[in-house]
Amino acid sequence: MTGHLPTAEIHRLLGEAAAAFGRGELQRAATACQQVLQSAPETPDALHLLALCLFQGGDAGNALRLLHHAAGLKPGDPQLLRNLGVVAAETGDAGGALTAFTRLTLLDPADAEAQFNLAVLSENLGDLTGAEHAYRETLRRMPRYAAAAGALASLLEQRNVLEEAARWSGEALVADPADPVGNLTQAQLDFRAGREAEAAARLERLLQDPKLTSRNRALAAGRLGAVYDRLQRPAEAWPQFLAAKQALQAMQPPQPEGAYGFAAAARMARHAEALLAPGPADEGGAPVFLVGFPRSGTTLLDQILSGHPGIAVLEEQDTLQDVLHEHALSDEGLQAFLKLDARGLAARRRAYWQRVAEFMPQRPAGALFVDKLPLNSVFMPLIRRLFPSARFIFALRDPRDAVLSCFMQTFGLNEAMRHFLSLEETARYYAAVMGVGRAALERLPEAAHRIRYEDVVADTEAEARRLLAFLGLAWEPKVLDFQETAKKKRINTPSYSQVAQPIYTRSKERWRRYETQLAPVLPVLEPFVEKFGYR
Repeated sequence: MTGHLPTAEIHRLLGEAAAAFGRGELQRAATACQQVLQSAPETPDALHLLALCLFQGGDAGNALRLLHHAAGLKPGDPQLLRNLGVVAAETGDAGGALTAFTRLTLLDPADAEAQFNLAVLSENLGDLTGAEHAYRETLRRMPRYAAAAGALASLLEQRNVLEEAARWSGEALVADPADPVGNLTQAQLDFRAGREAEAAARLERLLQDPKLTSRNRALAAGRLGAVYDRLQRPAEAWPQFLAAKQALQAMQPPQPEGAYGFAAAARMARHAEALLAPGPADEGGAPVFLVGFPRSGTTLLDQILSGHPGIAVLEEQDTLQDVLHEHALSDEGLQAFLKLDARGLAARRRAYWQRVAEFMPQRPAGALFVDKLPLNSVFMPLIRRLFPSARFIFALRDPRDAVLSCFMQTFGLNEAMRHFLSLEETARYYAAVMGVGRAALERLPEAAHRIRYEDVVADTEAEARRLLAFLGLAWEPKVLDFQETAKKKRINTPSYSQVAQPIYTRSKERWRRYETQLAPVLPVLEPFVEKFGYR
């Protein structure tokens, strides 16, 4: 059918398309929509319904294009905005989905489902403050919304707001006793309160749910492993850690290596000597870099330093992304970096400080700036070339405990954390990263301060005094109130719960409980055990 269709015929075809779509007859529905669009290509309802047919048929990319077109023609249609948000999220366009659901909440402030979707997207994008607000708005509109209550409880537990977290996890489980996030959070609250048996029983029940998502299965198994470990039952803990990694691997799409891959570490090792050689001077005012390896006490050091009024710590942001993307991804890039003159290096330092300002817009004037990102240890040679007056706080922990702890954690998957999906790769990654860090340490004896996790937990004040002396700062007793400091911040690492409690030593030499499981990787770690004094 071609040419201009009468309005009545357009309405008939749209009705036919909607009925066919409702019956699951996607091709018939799509054909009717296309007939409408041949005559009236700017018909938003036909674009909308055709987009849904394409989406249901697996063509999400073209569905998203049609939905954007339809939304431009009919911006006030709530269902159109909702579907645009869903399809955008499904295709990985998180920003577009966030915009759609934000518009929907403004259009209909009473729409609890839109608020919930906005909260989920905000959380996925790392805007945890925005997510918490949106979850609260969801629950204000629909107080018995189990998924929103469970998610809010989880965010509050991660902020160490335990009493309110317990209240919301309770609300979630009253509304839906099977709610996975509510159960995960309640188990974590039980674990933190010393109710290990209750936590284990809840997690064991949760893992029996065949509909559990891979992410929630990984969290449940990892947390159950931690409970068994606390109960001194390593033989039961280890299979749970393996199950958590298996569930995470199911979520792992193939992706190319970037700045935090093995090739980049090997490249940095090859060029370390040249990068660490004297080069053009900087203008002073360089950062202090808190580095090491994940699970080596860097979050504890962060909270200790953050208690000092003369220090500003930025927690785990990619401040070096510009220079790394330009220079760290190839040998040619590093060679070009080595050829930079004072002007070229100054331009890259300005880019670094611009990133810092984006991540920390309220940085106190005059405060000593500490850039905390453990895996920057692999870039110490490049950092030293970029900032010749930079200093480093190098966090150490028994390599066997550090590797074991990384393997035990259910990290969110990113370019670096994907190296912790198997014990063997975790150990190889430790060797690759710390090999570069060790070489840099040997060349920078005056600019680097080694600090061992085991010493910090044994005598926190003595180690804090040594650290502040290295930084040239006066003693400040508030640095010992790191528990209170941690409770006032949102800590984006798995250590958020540990640093909010008194110092404990139960993690020291934990590796001995798993010596049999660690046996295959101990030879890889042995040189670092020897070099770092853990014989």
